[in-house]
Amino acid sequence: MKPWPDAPMPLVSTTICADGNVSDTELTTLLGSVYVDGGFTDPTGAEKLFSPAAVRTRGTIITARDPTDGRLLGMVILVPPCGAARQIAFDSEAEIHLLAVRASSRRQGVGRKLVDTVMELASLRGWRSVVLSTQEQMHAAQALYKQAGFFRVPERDWSRAGRRFLAFGRLD
Repeated sequence: MKPWPDAPMPLVSTTICADGNVSDTELTTLLGSVYVDGGFTDPTGAEKLFSPAAVRTRGTIITARDPTDGRLLGMVILVPPCGAARQIAFDSEAEIHLLAVRASSRRQGVGRKLVDTVMELASLRGWRSVVLSTQEQMHAAQALYKQAGFFRVPERDWSRAGRRFLAFGRLD
């Protein structure tokens, strides 16, 4: 595991993994607790959206774990340019999907460290432009993205199943 420098909570570390380092149960449990229990995703739709096979094919899964017990604290996915899972990215842009932090780990820097790590990985891969979309009612996520240097791209906003998604972008 690679420790995060100057993290507000010194127990937090991150593991960058491409599928092999997070179990199916961990994925479905975290995404269900954040998105379904949080009221952001319909339970019926979540079965398809959050199936481990569907999640793993989106891109590189980046996780944050507690090094004392290995517990999954959060995750995010980096979708490559031209990846099949893209929602709003143009051909030259990477995209961020499914940022999720367990409720007990919020407001401790986990989400910000996941965003910073995903941006570092995108940069290492030569991807300068990164976009994402978040639901209109996800105010904490929007604040996090703005603090991390993302800006609104309203011309890429979109809707699905009665939910409005706001687009954000960042150039490095």
